[in-house]
Amino acid sequence: MKKTMKITAAAMAAVLAMTGSAFGAFAEDETSDEAPIVSEEFTGMISGGWSVNEGKLGMKFNPGAKAAFTKATSGIERLRIQPVALLSTQIVAGTNYCFLCRVKETGKKNSAVGTSLVYVYEDLTGNASVTGYKTIIGEALPGGFFTNTGKVSLSANKDVYKAYKKAMNGLTGVSYTPVAYLGSQVVAGTNYLILCRSRVVYPNAPYKFSLVTIYKDLSGKSEVLDIEDISFGETDEMQDIDYDKVNDNLDGVANPWSEYETLAAAGNAAGVSFDAPDALGKYKLSGIRAMKGMIDVDYSNGKKEICARKGTGTDDISGDYNEYEKTERVKISGVKVTLRLNGGKVGSAIWTDGKNSYAYYVEGGIARKTALSHIKALIGK
Repeated sequence: MKKTMKITAAAMAAVLAMTGSAFGAFAEDETSDEAPIVSEEFTGMISGGWSVNEGKLGMKFNPGAKAAFTKATSGIERLRIQPVALLSTQIVAGTNYCFLCRVKETGKKNSAVGTSLVYVYEDLTGNASVTGYKTIIGEALPGGFFTNTGKVSLSANKDVYKAYKKAMNGLTGVSYTPVAYLGSQVVAGTNYLILCRSRVVYPNAPYKFSLVTIYKDLSGKSEVLDIEDISFGETDEMQDIDYDKVNDNLDGVANPWSEYETLAAAGNAAGVSFDAPDALGKYKLSGIRAMKGMIDVDYSNGKKEICARKGTGTDDISGDYNEYEKTERVKISGVKVTLRLNGGKVGSAIWTDGKNSYAYYVEGGIARKTALSHIKALIGK
């Protein structure tokens, strides 16, 4: 909901070049091999001598690659980099590896988890180093994609797989096998980003990997928004990018939010009214945004920001995928509210009136008593 990760492409490149204390990893997760689904789309052969991993992708099935990754990242500070899958290799004077990774900035409370392709080179003597990366899901910006921090297999994410099957049904020409659910984006409905192993339907065709974006609307209907083939060896540093302005989230879906001067105008655009107060205690209204089916209201005290959101339906619309130490359920003005807390401070809260969903978010958290008073004002009973 709010920006919780400030690693731009340039910043990550600088951090990857650093050396220092021991490497810390997330718990290892495994990808899955689901039944292939076929589409007409095909854009060509893989170039540059990269060979797609046609076997098991998980790190426990690729011990040599895992060892090279561990050596290459063992001195990196300020980032935790979890290798989720080995996607491709390239034989040179040694070996280049391409890993699908989760990346998290350390030393910063509630920092978001990003998703990147990380490239590692291991020479013939066994020395290994990180040589580049390609951001897939970066900064957790309002309206952007958030990395899936749970299990990535489609069998462990049945709602995602159901939407995927509906969207891909009937496509022909290329076989798509979903192997990892990477993340989601809350819009008027939900966008899902799924990594697929793809192959054109003709004898001895080469495998590729593709990023497939699926949109599921509020009624449950699904469609394919975008299919982007991964070009191995292409890194962020090789592209002509203004890193001061770049939004590292996956492109391909336009920003659905628009700014408004009044709640009435936002309500007309969204198709849902939000009777949000002009202030939450010392926090004054500082911004109003809307898209179809949802309104987002910002408050600020000059130092900290609060975001309140209302949307149609009863799904969680917070867009908050941070990990919390505690979840607490309380009743405020007769409404059941779920609080998410770290260190006793409320980071976010969600509730529903049976027809619409609401969310409250504070970057860095806020005192529980203060959060309860804010939520009570938003409920307005």
